[in-house]
Amino acid sequence: MNTWTAIKKLESENGALNVEICVNPDGKLFRFYENAWIEVGEEELLFHPEGGYWTCPKMSGYYASIKECEDAARSDIAWLADNRS
Repeated sequence: MNTWTAIKKLESENGALNVEICVNPDGKLFRFYENAWIEVGEEELLFHPEGGYWTCPKMSGYYASIKECEDAARSDIAWLADNRS
C-alpha cells in the first residue's frame, strides 16, 4: 500500500490545530492536511476517553515542491497565515 509520509508539521499555539505537509511515496508530489482537535462533552467520553478526537477539515491538492505546498497552506488557512513561524 502506498501511503503519504508527513515531513513537516506546523502547529497552532494552543496545539488544537496543525498542518501536516506530506510527500507521496515516490517523492514527487506534496500536499497538506489541516487537522483540528474536537473536544467532546462528558456524555461522549465513553467513545472518546482522551476527551476528544482529531478531524481533517481541509486537504489540499497536489504541489510540485514542499515550498509551494507550505506557501499554499499559509495562504489558504487563516490561523496559519497569522502564525508565521
